[in-house]
Amino acid sequence: MSAALHVGTSGFSYPEWRGSFYPEKTPAGRMLAEYAQQLNAVELNNTFFRFPAPAAIAAWMAATGDGFRFCLKAQRSLTYSNPAFPRGASAADFGSRLAALGARAGPVLIQFPPTFKKDLHALDDLLGNLAHPAAVEFRDPSWLLEETFSVARTHGAAVVVTDQENWPRAPRVETAPFAYYRLRRDYSDADVRAWAEDLRSELRARTEVHVFLRHALEAPHRALLLRAAVASAPG
Repeated sequence: MSAALHVGTSGFSYPEWRGSFYPEKTPAGRMLAEYAQQLNAVELNNTFFRFPAPAAIAAWMAATGDGFRFCLKAQRSLTYSNPAFPRGASAADFGSRLAALGARAGPVLIQFPPTFKKDLHALDDLLGNLAHPAAVEFRDPSWLLEETFSVARTHGAAVVVTDQENWPRAPRVETAPFAYYRLRRDYSDADVRAWAEDLRSELRARTEVHVFLRHALEAPHRALLLRAAVASAPG
């Protein structure tokens, strides 16, 4: 394996993780630092609702070390707004705020809702204006065609592989030097080990692979198990 594997969960600030993943009385302000001692990436959902504030970014940087990755979900105006909304300008604004994260800025997760049908111009506009590596999740199957993958490839954006009931699963296509997986089901330990097996080929072919588990109570355990299973794989 030549790629860097970044495994984490969707979010980190969950009180119900106290006593299992976090020490029993961990304050909310200490959770990210505790999280970063065990996992090396997190997918942040709160940026879907508001742009990241400089103070928040400074706190994230202070709580983590080199090698950690923050994958921010793009603000909803990029894909959930009215077509007349200046989505390109919003993407440029969002992308510019990532500079403060430096090397800890992972790919931006751009989600297209199921009501957003294939629109190659919109995709090209968003990726071009974002000016930052992106991972694109499509929730309508009309997107899952080679012409879409070609636009993503032009911008070096990954097509997200999402394993979740009721959403289409994109094929594994190489459109970027990195890969992005979102594992959203209730997995057994055997299921997690099977995913580790599936990820081996990605790790040989990419520079980075990002994998995030849905924020269930068992999510940290599953993320740690996945990292361990990949690390113990032959080769």
